[in-house]
Amino acid sequence: MPLRSIVNARIAMSAGISPADMDYIQLLFTDVAGRLKSLEVPSSRWRATRDRGWSVDGSVMLGEGDRSHGNLRLVPDPDAFLVRPWHTPSGRSVGLVFCHVLDADGEPFAADARTRLRQAVVRSQARGQLPVFGAEADFYLLRDTQPAMAPTDNGCCWDLVDQEQADEVCRDTSDALELMGCTVSGHRHEAGPGQRVIVFRHGDALATADRLLLLKHTARTMARRRGMRAVFMPKPLAHRHGNALRVHVSLSGTDTEARPLFHDPDAPGNMSTLFQQSLAGVLEHADALTALGNPTVNSYKRLAPAPGAPVYRAWGRCNGSTAFKVAGDEAVPESMRLELRSPDSATNPHLLFTAILAAFWDGQDRGLKLPGAYEELDASPSEPGGTTCPVGRLPADLPAALRALEEDATVLAAVGELAARSWTARGRADWHAWHQLVTPWEVDRYLESV
Repeated sequence: MPLRSIVNARIAMSAGISPADMDYIQLLFTDVAGRLKSLEVPSSRWRATRDRGWSVDGSVMLGEGDRSHGNLRLVPDPDAFLVRPWHTPSGRSVGLVFCHVLDADGEPFAADARTRLRQAVVRSQARGQLPVFGAEADFYLLRDTQPAMAPTDNGCCWDLVDQEQADEVCRDTSDALELMGCTVSGHRHEAGPGQRVIVFRHGDALATADRLLLLKHTARTMARRRGMRAVFMPKPLAHRHGNALRVHVSLSGTDTEARPLFHDPDAPGNMSTLFQQSLAGVLEHADALTALGNPTVNSYKRLAPAPGAPVYRAWGRCNGSTAFKVAGDEAVPESMRLELRSPDSATNPHLLFTAILAAFWDGQDRGLKLPGAYEELDASPSEPGGTTCPVGRLPADLPAALRALEEDATVLAAVGELAARSWTARGRADWHAWHQLVTPWEVDRYLESV
């Protein structure tokens, strides 16, 4: 990022700049799939847009072909305004503001994922529980030149590499996120060649979901500026590590003490009864959560059986093959948390976080018992013809996950029937399209052998 842009952004933020002071403002919202959408207006139109909103067709939210919900309205949330910390190529300043989406009656649109999450947080607070979320998204930095899909370096987990242009992308991204109010804890090399992760500080559910989308957009922008691609696809490279989205969740009290509710010094492993019930709820609804957390055909290439792949419907503290992990230092109460290891960045984080909270409540309300931890480090899920795995597996493909979502009343109620219907329709369309293709692997394997 040019130094001038960073300096200008710092000056703008310190001066308390408003949307009207920008050259342009991008009105941000997400479709059901979790992709950032935007409408850009000149600053001269800001006040009118803020007061009256802007109409948008429901097919933009629900997917092409579904025009049953027209006349939606974007209403900017001034409290969610951000100064974009880089200028356009011609030097213009751009502001960002997330929007509420209202229906024709002026009510929150039923399939607006940010609204669903906001409502879930309110419901959680009414139970005396404040959700705290963190997210770590892996991504590959690939060269935007020939040969295509070539990683920027040959490093592996935590390596210090000498190809520093990739580090510069992470630094540019970290600077930009900091300027948008997102505290970056650090960045490092992940297990695959050219694979990185930028870790930002945990926070409330809505802010964390928003920041994850901004991270993806910002990393892609900064990578393009340096002749690279930031790729969040779950499994972009065959025979290489996939890109995970590790979601960290805990609950704290809503009183002034904000006591960490997942920690109990007198309980086994310091896991409070509330923590155990919440985790049991997540295990109960793990298959439906997989449909939301792993929504593409490609997602299940990453969740294929392999050492360290998080495919077990189980929890542990040290087992890399379990989908859920209890993390944190037992001596630091506020660090006790649940880590979901199976999701990937193709998810809509607002919908996924909403469903996680619903699974928590179901476990708490029903007093579900938590099964024991699974710590068989050398175990791997059985292949066809092999022995039966002692614990269940997550769905092995997208259709199985979508069926689980449709059969899970708790998760369906949380995300809403309209969003769930759009989600499953999109997933089945992708699955159908995939099966119309003839891949190079099939040609190589069968062209002359059958």
